[in-house]
Amino acid sequence: MRRWLWARLLRAVSQSSLHWRVEKGTGRIVKVRAEFYSRLKEVVGAPALEISLPEKATVNDLLEQLLASYPQLRDFEKSMLFGVGVEFVDRDHVLNDGDTIAIMPPVQGG
Repeated sequence: MRRWLWARLLRAVSQSSLHWRVEKGTGRIVKVRAEFYSRLKEVVGAPALEISLPEKATVNDLLEQLLASYPQLRDFEKSMLFGVGVEFVDRDHVLNDGDTIAIMPPVQGG
């Protein structure tokens, strides 16, 4: 029974979207695609998620939603890098409908 439930949960998470309730403003939402790299992909359990946020949401708003759903990401929170398109962006960057945001840990070399 546990294996079945675990498999179903993993399948649901990998195929689902995270949705943030719209509490104020225009009531409009934007949908973004969050892509995870390196260890972050392992923590989330998927290479990417489709996420709904209130209009004018920032990268920081997205991060708060992700941290609520994936508390293990807190270990990487201070060092995460964010990119939209071909540009790195700050946490106060406003996300637009259809944006793809890359979320990655800092690059390490050796």
